[in-house]
Amino acid sequence: MPFDISVLPVFLAACFVLLITPGPDLAFIVATGATEGRRPALWASAGIALAMFAHAIFAAVGVAAIVATSPLAFDVIRYGGAAYLVFLAYKSFLAKPFEAGVQTTVRSPFDNFRRGFLTNLLNPKAILFSGVFLPQFASPSFGPILHQIIALGAVLALLGLLFQAAVSVASGSLGQWLLSSPRRQVVLERLMGVVFLGLAARLIVMERKG
Repeated sequence: MPFDISVLPVFLAACFVLLITPGPDLAFIVATGATEGRRPALWASAGIALAMFAHAIFAAVGVAAIVATSPLAFDVIRYGGAAYLVFLAYKSFLAKPFEAGVQTTVRSPFDNFRRGFLTNLLNPKAILFSGVFLPQFASPSFGPILHQIIALGAVLALLGLLFQAAVSVASGSLGQWLLSSPRRQVVLERLMGVVFLGLAARLIVMERKG
């Protein structure tokens, strides 16, 4: 193992609590599954998982420390993320109902993957969290800290993918019923837009420390 195996039980328990705690990623997956179906939500989940792994790399190379100490870097990332979420909200508010069995918006798997990836990647709190959380389970006596943090990040990303995939299937099943009515389609798209705006507002008002 590239990290101390003795820390694995505590690390997995902490990851479980992290993943089941409601947050932006979970809200995004549920909204995507309910409005577009399980497959788009699964692709979005894969994007979020890759972003989680990217945050581990950022933590390993010190980017998290830069964001933690630089108000400018923090603001650039959070405002960029907020702008992207506002754009997604705008697209949702413009969406129109469609015939039963036909997707409201035809998005490629890559597009759904990219939406999930950017939503998580442009969250400075996720960067800061990885910078604080992962190093706690790395030991200098076991080997290079950089390798350990990346390995732990890979485990967290894999667990995240599995959990979010399960949420995607559940929300997608509900979405199949919700999407059978044009009226429900419009309501869902508007609700998804509200979710995106809420996540954007959360980024804008968040504090760098705390």
